[in-house]
Amino acid sequence: MDSEKIKILRNKITIPLDVAIQLLKQNNGDINASEQVFHNNNIREISISAECDPDMARENYELCQYDITKAIERINSRQVIITTRDTPFPRNEIGFILWPEDQNGECYKTTKRNDAFIPTTDFDYVIDEFKSVFPLENPWNKEMEVSFDICGHNYFEKTTCKIIIGRIMQTKTDELKVAKFKNELIEWLDDKLEYAEYIVVYGNL
Repeated sequence: MDSEKIKILRNKITIPLDVAIQLLKQNNGDINASEQVFHNNNIREISISAECDPDMARENYELCQYDITKAIERINSRQVIITTRDTPFPRNEIGFILWPEDQNGECYKTTKRNDAFIPTTDFDYVIDEFKSVFPLENPWNKEMEVSFDICGHNYFEKTTCKIIIGRIMQTKTDELKVAKFKNELIEWLDDKLEYAEYIVVYGNL
């Protein structure tokens, strides 16, 4: 193995000697190809660990100066946006924030941020299903909540959430974007209900 090529590759990327040799062997001594394979492998690792697509993994990998750990942490700290839109939404938008809580009203500590934001215009597609389960007893003060609060906290225990999911699934949706939005919301709810006792829906109107 050409020691000069090993030196050049290790100056380009911080890797152990044995990794540099292996990369160069796999790529017939091509330094640039070896470097690219190294980065592609890292992007694949980020994509798997952070459960994201390769484009997002690559973007954050580059933003974090090719640091895998920082890239994964950055992706995991992103808030989930459930929307019908193709383009990013403006910051501080009016809408609803959803998050899971345990039986004591405490948020769960998870590696990946587990709250979600839904813009008001999108939540309108499912708000009737959330409203339909009222009146509900507030689990913390035991008072009856007669209607859905669009500018406050709404607490839905697991069984009630499953009723809401069933009603969302039953509603007919012809528009593809809306159907996709509803499916993403249902997937998010199903995932959180694997461990959560309550789902909180907070309106920031």
